[in-house]
Amino acid sequence: MTNPGGAVPAPIPLPQHLTPLDGPAAPLGRRLRIAVPSESLRPLGETVADLLARLHAAETTVTAGPDGPDGDLRLALGTPSGPAAIHPPQGTDPRTAAFHPPAADIPTTPTGPDAAAAPAAADLSGAAGSTAPSLAPADSTPAGGPTPFGGREGYELVVDGDGRATVTAGDAEGLFRGAVTFAQLLQVDADGFAVPRVRIADGPAYAWRGLSLDVVRRFFTVDQVKKVVDLLALYKFNVLHLHLSDSQAWRLEIGAWPRLTDPRTWPGRATNADDGVRPYYTADDYREIVAYAAARFLTVVPELDMPGHVLAAVRAYPELQGPDEPVHKLLAYLHPRGDATFGFVEDVLGAVAALTPGPFVHVGGDEAFGMPDELYREFVARALEIGRATGKRVVAWQEAARSGALTPADVVQEWVGAGDEFDADAARERIPAEYHALVDAMAAAFAESARDVPAAVAAGTPVLASASSVMYLDRRYAEDSRDAAQTARRTEVGHESYPPRTCRELFDWTPGTLTEIPDGADLAGVEAAIWCETVEGFDDLAFLLLPKLPGIAEKAWTPARTEWDGYRARLASHPAWWEALGWHDHYRSTAVFGG
Repeated sequence: MTNPGGAVPAPIPLPQHLTPLDGPAAPLGRRLRIAVPSESLRPLGETVADLLARLHAAETTVTAGPDGPDGDLRLALGTPSGPAAIHPPQGTDPRTAAFHPPAADIPTTPTGPDAAAAPAAADLSGAAGSTAPSLAPADSTPAGGPTPFGGREGYELVVDGDGRATVTAGDAEGLFRGAVTFAQLLQVDADGFAVPRVRIADGPAYAWRGLSLDVVRRFFTVDQVKKVVDLLALYKFNVLHLHLSDSQAWRLEIGAWPRLTDPRTWPGRATNADDGVRPYYTADDYREIVAYAAARFLTVVPELDMPGHVLAAVRAYPELQGPDEPVHKLLAYLHPRGDATFGFVEDVLGAVAALTPGPFVHVGGDEAFGMPDELYREFVARALEIGRATGKRVVAWQEAARSGALTPADVVQEWVGAGDEFDADAARERIPAEYHALVDAMAAAFAESARDVPAAVAAGTPVLASASSVMYLDRRYAEDSRDAAQTARRTEVGHESYPPRTCRELFDWTPGTLTEIPDGADLAGVEAAIWCETVEGFDDLAFLLLPKLPGIAEKAWTPARTEWDGYRARLASHPAWWEALGWHDHYRSTAVFGG
């Protein structure tokens, strides 16, 4: 599938350097040949072929070996030869867990007028004599600045006068990112496929670029999670954070604790997949997801949320609650002084760590409403130790800073966004009196939120930016849809406690200027989140994620601030790809697609 009228979509996220070259679009024929330099990289070639088939219905062949035939798309390991340097990524590498400090000269404003540059990129028609400007001139990098093509994901893509597209990178991950850019540039004409002549030098601004997917409130099958992976790969994300447990259900089997995944023990407020589908992941299911993601250079970060958000676990194993009665029937927490508690924590974290090849495990730590502060601190400190003892690095939500036990080896995930502060009075007016004890517990917990991230920064812990104000994608749309039925539906799908915002408002920020993160923080990266309390099926997921998700990708990848009009022009043609990848119900936002 390609775009109506043969228009060429410019890449999202926008590359660091993009220079159109003279000459018409290079013809590639009707069958695309992908050449990789060795048999060991044939799986990479096959993954790229799969992407091209899905996006463009392209027939492909993959050849391997240094002396094999030239391809229409050549993937070459080596040092790019172009004159431009790219900024290396800053933050925590999700594949190696290494932290990379920021370069001193990463730009925060466009290198040229974005209103002019982005339309030039959006119309790379390959007309002879094109003089469209580079989006980031090669000489814009000061001497002594970023290393050339720094980072494992850096690549160069050149479509030359002979009609060959070559991606050069020092690592297979960079080859894949460059191939994704090629896929976004590909167009069709009467003779088959063509690609504009262009030179791109590119790499990410942030090392960690993720999406947290709630598979608890709504269960998604393995095949549906793979569709999420495909979408993330299209926009150069590199982390899939799976939220696997919560109060409503437990979605990963744990051999030593079999009742966790018995739906008969769950509170009954989770939404499962279609009838007849097992509502949790077996170990083999989880391995399949991890392998599929890894082939597309996404690292899976599993989360087992504790000590709060555990009602499903406590219903299955009441001994985990300990002697204290929770303040409300919908609340529970793991009691640090219960006989079974830390044996449970060791078992479940050990099991998920053993299944996970990536270097991280997420232990939750958020919203332990009604749990006494002393017990919370005691539990989190011990859970962090247990997580580290699995051989993994530990990620936790921002409240974990209250334990005083975070270290520079951990990652803390900031989430309480400016403008989303909890309004207890409004909540009491909205809900029955029987839930007011729950409201009081929530108010007490959120009263401490402003101190969480500064405490983590003081401990030297890298901060993963996930501000609910701009990165929680279950927020309702403020603007209408071009589809009247969707406009009516937007009051039903999305969390009612967040003020609605337009897609444009959700694009108007940069990671380095979030007010929720204090100066001096080591920024680990950027991660959006989608919570599924209001999601009844996969179409609802599409409704909330799209068109918002690509904007998060651009903020996380592109160092220079890009402007709304240029971004919107580039995004306009992308729904055809969403359809091709199985995402059929994106929101037809008038802010993005016009009235």
